[in-house]
Amino acid sequence: MTDLRDLKESMRKFYESNKNYHRLISQQEREGFHYDYLLERLIRGCSSGDTGPRVLDVASGTGHYVESSERFGAIALGIDLSVHACRMAKSRSRHGMVCQSDAESLPFRGSAFDLVLCLQLLEHVTGPENVLLEITRVLKPGGRLFLSAPNMLGSSPFSRTIRAVSRRFSGEIKDLRTLSADVSQRWEQATSAKEVADLDACNRTNIFQALNMVRRNGLVVEYFDTMRHPAKYDRLAYFLACLRQKLPVMRYAGVNYKIIARKPVSSGPGMESPMKNGS
Repeated sequence: MTDLRDLKESMRKFYESNKNYHRLISQQEREGFHYDYLLERLIRGCSSGDTGPRVLDVASGTGHYVESSERFGAIALGIDLSVHACRMAKSRSRHGMVCQSDAESLPFRGSAFDLVLCLQLLEHVTGPENVLLEITRVLKPGGRLFLSAPNMLGSSPFSRTIRAVSRRFSGEIKDLRTLSADVSQRWEQATSAKEVADLDACNRTNIFQALNMVRRNGLVVEYFDTMRHPAKYDRLAYFLACLRQKLPVMRYAGVNYKIIARKPVSSGPGMESPMKNGS
């Protein structure tokens, strides 16, 4: 049985000590592998006062989305478990509102944010259910969650499709594993994030686990897909990938999931979904 405390501590040490990890992620973001196109749409769709919507980036990493949120007119805050990552994010943020914190225990009052980002995090935590519980707590009624992570159903389209059929009716929320002994060394020696993709994943997360957790917390799923970053497609491949998302099983079998979910309001009309007309 996995010792959650030991596994969690090993993850913290990995991200704190491995500077190359964040450098390579930052390199990917500069090459266009990010979700700014969706982020801008979500921020524009937030209802807010004169000061702009409040956005929280849970596990802000390099600070890319804190910086982008500010550029799109939001008041952005970030948290990360790694002190090194917090320093990177602060250097990119206009206001430097980034702090070290555990995603399973957010240091904010309830109903504080219009939008919470949780991007490529769930595969790195031992308690994804706690992360979603905390995110739900700090979201305002009517606020939205933007969640993404690798869809770890298998290494080939065939295996992912077969597992999509079997796991569609599963109620599981996580599948933990320990990190390999040489993960830090392999990351330090890597020249691109692609070389070591998902080596640092202690939770073999998938779209079904994520949907289960989102719905258990009372959030309403407005949109999801399992497509890659748009930058990873040429025009024909992107068209075909969009077609696959319309098929009942294939829509669950892509390599990376994105979920937009809303916290219901107790009364009155909800906000218009920014995802109404597609991804």
